[in-house]
Amino acid sequence: MIKLGHKIIGTGKKNIIVLHELMGNYKNYEPTFTYLDTDSFTYIFVDLRGYGLSKEIEGNYSCNEASNDIKNLITYLNLDDVTLLAHSMSTLIAQKIALIDARVSKLILVTPIPPSGIKLPQIAQDKLINEMSENKNKIEEIVYSASKRHNKIWAKTRIKMAYEASTLSARVGYMKMYLETDFSNEVENINIPIKIIVGKYDFPIFGIKSITKLFSNYYNNLEIIECQEAGHYPMLECPVYFASKIEEFVNKK
Repeated sequence: MIKLGHKIIGTGKKNIIVLHELMGNYKNYEPTFTYLDTDSFTYIFVDLRGYGLSKEIEGNYSCNEASNDIKNLITYLNLDDVTLLAHSMSTLIAQKIALIDARVSKLILVTPIPPSGIKLPQIAQDKLINEMSENKNKIEEIVYSASKRHNKIWAKTRIKMAYEASTLSARVGYMKMYLETDFSNEVENINIPIKIIVGKYDFPIFGIKSITKLFSNYYNNLEIIECQEAGHYPMLECPVYFASKIEEFVNKK
């Protein structure tokens, strides 16, 4: 059994496991650290295989592998009740974990991917994976197209973070994961409260109308909010708001 690298902040009784997106690692959440209630909560920021604190751990980067890695970490940390918080790519993993581990009592999904994954025509899918595999300007293209409202320093910082956060094989592997994974026929078994956070300035596919339509087909106990000053990165763009909304939801009975 491998043990994923992780950073623990806080000593509170309420446990929140935090997962990252494709082009970052636990450092994406650093702007929120100052605003976390570390007396009431324990935050466990986890890096998946090939990322950050787990950069040296190789794998097949599948949804099943990642989900079982987190399940094993929950056991290793001796936790009996956790909230899972995930961002973008890892929201798919978080939903899968909720299916296989009854210790997950709540989900927080930030700019999420539905349990059906992201569907693209095969030609478009192959092109995207090939461009990411070549490691030539695909990250730059994604960042610049999503960052038109911010200055050049923001874009440069995001690009630098993306390249430093992970190995190329991990980025390509997890991209394949969310393009090829579909467990939508299973999620009727997820009956825990779910909060979704989207950004007003995100890509339309992650916009509140699209996400509401998609996720309402799968879940009943669902709350969706829109961060008015964020795009795809509420934790970076609006850290105080982000931390506040997380803890508000976890405290909700």
